[in-house]
Amino acid sequence: MSKQYFDQFWAKGDGVTTLEMHTRHVITAAINLLKSLPLNESEREYWERKMVRCAVLHDLGKIHKEFVEKLKGHKEGGIRHELVSLLLCINYLQLDNDELFAIATHHKGIVDTHGLKGSFLLNQIIEYIEQWYNSDSSIFQSRHILDWLQIFGLSMPIVEQEPVKKLPKEMIMLLNVGYQAKALPDPEHRRQLSMTRALLMASDHLGSARKENDIPQYKQLELRDFQPGKDGEYLPFRPFQDRLRGIKTDVILHAPTGSGKTEAALNWIFANQTKNSRVFYLLPYTASINAMVSRLQMHYNENVVTALHSKTIDFFYEQISGEYNNLEKDYRKIELEARDRKSLSRELFYPIKVATLHQILKTSLKGRGWELALFDYKNALFVIDEFHTYDALLTGMLLATIKLFKRMFNAKFFFLSATIPDFMLNLIIDEIYAGDQSMLVRPDRTKEQDRDVLDKKRHRLYCKSTATIEDEIGLVKKYLDAGRSVLIVVNNVKTAQKLYREIDIGCTVQLLHSGLNRRDRTAIEKLIVGKDISLRPQLLIATQAVEVSLDIDYDVAFIENAPIDALIQRFGRVNRAGKKMIPPIDGKLGFNTTSVPVYLFENSIGVTPFYDVKVLKDTWSELSRFNHCELGEDELIGVCNNVYRDGYNEEQQKDFKNGLHHSVINQFEEEWIAGHWRDWVEDILKNNNQKIEVLCFNLIEEYQEKVSQRRFLEANQLLVQVYAYEAKISRNKMMGDVLIAVNLEYNPMIGYIEKKITVDDQIWD
Repeated sequence: MSKQYFDQFWAKGDGVTTLEMHTRHVITAAINLLKSLPLNESEREYWERKMVRCAVLHDLGKIHKEFVEKLKGHKEGGIRHELVSLLLCINYLQLDNDELFAIATHHKGIVDTHGLKGSFLLNQIIEYIEQWYNSDSSIFQSRHILDWLQIFGLSMPIVEQEPVKKLPKEMIMLLNVGYQAKALPDPEHRRQLSMTRALLMASDHLGSARKENDIPQYKQLELRDFQPGKDGEYLPFRPFQDRLRGIKTDVILHAPTGSGKTEAALNWIFANQTKNSRVFYLLPYTASINAMVSRLQMHYNENVVTALHSKTIDFFYEQISGEYNNLEKDYRKIELEARDRKSLSRELFYPIKVATLHQILKTSLKGRGWELALFDYKNALFVIDEFHTYDALLTGMLLATIKLFKRMFNAKFFFLSATIPDFMLNLIIDEIYAGDQSMLVRPDRTKEQDRDVLDKKRHRLYCKSTATIEDEIGLVKKYLDAGRSVLIVVNNVKTAQKLYREIDIGCTVQLLHSGLNRRDRTAIEKLIVGKDISLRPQLLIATQAVEVSLDIDYDVAFIENAPIDALIQRFGRVNRAGKKMIPPIDGKLGFNTTSVPVYLFENSIGVTPFYDVKVLKDTWSELSRFNHCELGEDELIGVCNNVYRDGYNEEQQKDFKNGLHHSVINQFEEEWIAGHWRDWVEDILKNNNQKIEVLCFNLIEEYQEKVSQRRFLEANQLLVQVYAYEAKISRNKMMGDVLIAVNLEYNPMIGYIEKKITVDDQIWD
């Protein structure tokens, strides 16, 4: 009889998923999820008992008639089924506070007087809950609870008492930001609330997505998974890579571009991996993240590695689309699957995540979803690649976050960089490792293979103090006519576009810069790093976008002056393996070694407002000393240290200290509020000069066509990022929230350009 009663209730409005079915899915998800987490046997048993109880009871409030009517579409109501579940449990069961809290908050956060989106309102937990009791009091019977528990084989004592129509005062306090700490003064007790909530939320999401039986298990990395080889034979690692396989502490690796830093990181991961512990590989740019995901999937497998960044959904959409031919593509289905994968990438699902720093700071700054990290980061390994690229504020936040994660989660950290100056190395060593210089590892000059890396001279530098790249177009053409591949790197988008128009040659040429939309930039990046070298452009004209760890290797370079750390990254895209020997065409001094010409120009064609003037001047002064000389690792390290010999300037030092002593990070445990989050973006991004996404006026028709075909992600990939001052935005609301730039025209080869507004354009104003 009891099962028949509950068979009439649905968990979803799909006409398929009954309440019992969904509950069983969540139970299975919880059990399988716990098997995939870094927990010992006793911990796993403890959490399994809790999660089974929470899973069984979390959606029981869906038997309320207002929710039933809502699923049928007959009534638009604001009923919160999870609060009804909570009231049922309070009436008839004796559950721990953390389990009650998890049941109540598995969809929404706790009450915040600032009205944080996605949180409960005060009247919902005080006034409305009594109304929901009165509007369907028949469900508040102990026999319903007892029958429901028996369906799932749970035996729990039932409390017989006068019906409770309101939440107890203590529970109201736990569900309110301003009073939770008063109800539970001990932060450890509030942490318990968060942990139980996080597990129930993750289990509910996995069960709802029907991924309860697809949770990937961590794959133990084996040497053969990443050891280099040739013709079926394994090759030895370099000595510094071998050394890392014996280190079971944190490490800072300073090694040249192209020396095998990723293999070094994998050796360290191999040495420090523990069962089910997560690996986070942090990179500064989304383009390099997508490439690293593909690389790590080869070392592990595609089921355990995922990307985690602001444009993750585009990455998944592209990946899934490639699995279908054009005739088979169901764009709606592909988009839904991409959204599912994006959601799972943020959850306790993938054991290996390649992410941006922002995704990690989102946890330490208590951004939405931060509580999931309580399990995800336990004993985790973090690889932080090219960390020197972050500004002073982010660097300070990063170091504060590392201190927190080491203390809270027993996490380990592997820093690696080709271009870090000594002052930043010392900052890290002093702030995190109390001055212990043994944390630093470099290739060992006494070892032949390491010495080869350090002594390698890959570039011959030619400094141009009067000319600009535009003045040397003739020289560029000579190299191209000789069959050489040429990389041009300039400091702004308009300069790149200008050179593209001016260099009239009969070779393949490509632009790469931030003025391209996501669709075209993704296609270009795939082209220039494609396995078929013959399809790569002979001439690549790029901005600093080329610094993003793209695996490209050009013969000759023409580069505008930039900060030394940026230049080292740009140099690393030329003669990457150090095996080319190309003499200069213009008759300058040549050498009989495997190096190639790099032409550096003091004067930029356009403005460079985002670079520090003193750093630019010092970089040029230091590099000028090596004019007509070969550059190796020692020279570049020396230049980098000289340019940054004084460390941060006064303003940067202030930003660094603000980040290092950020109150939210430093008071993370003391000011713990379970079920609450902050608008973390405001802590990281400065509002000045931020870019906006716009649709150039000439893509309106294509955008509308994709929307009509329900290809929404592809439509959004047509938007391009511009500074707000560059765009004249239409006031016409025909396109909804999409910003139309009536003065910007888009060309898929060169990106957006400014167009004078005509009378015809005024229809969009």
